[in-house]
Amino acid sequence: MRTNFFQALQRLQSAGAWVINVNFAADNDLIVSVLLKSQDGAHQKSQLPPMVFKGTAQDIDEGILEGLMQPVTETKSLFANSAAYHKELEEAKAKLVAKPKAEKQTANADKTKPSEAAPNKPKFEDTLKEINSLNAACKYAEAVAIIPGIEDYPDKKADIEKLRTDLEWKMKQLTLL
Repeated sequence: MRTNFFQALQRLQSAGAWVINVNFAADNDLIVSVLLKSQDGAHQKSQLPPMVFKGTAQDIDEGILEGLMQPVTETKSLFANSAAYHKELEEAKAKLVAKPKAEKQTANADKTKPSEAAPNKPKFEDTLKEINSLNAACKYAEAVAIIPGIEDYPDKKADIEKLRTDLEWKMKQLTLL
């Protein structure tokens, strides 16, 4: 008996390794699973699910090659695209690693410059102490009036906004009495 099964497979000219599994089921049926893997072996996690054919030996003989043609053609282009994708991904990772190193060097150069915010810090802390003493004396309107602007202390934006909302709320509560 002569079959041309492997010659037919060779005509598909697929890129990858074939794993063909044949199981014998009840009622003289066959279950044939065909798995096409990438040849590089590096990305085995991204395997495709197997193509499964079930039927009698004659049914599978007549239809398996036609059933494999379209999926194998699509898979061949998928493997080519996958290889290019992984290559681009590695290049992008390399660029991202290089970018933070350059930013760190720039940041270190900026840190060596004298800071303009350093003289303002004691002023902010002094203002904060004064606001806290007015708050304790229930003089909320006066405390709100001396809250520094966000543009003066951009690094303290969250603290200033929280302080302002808290004091304004207390001021409104006091006017309800």
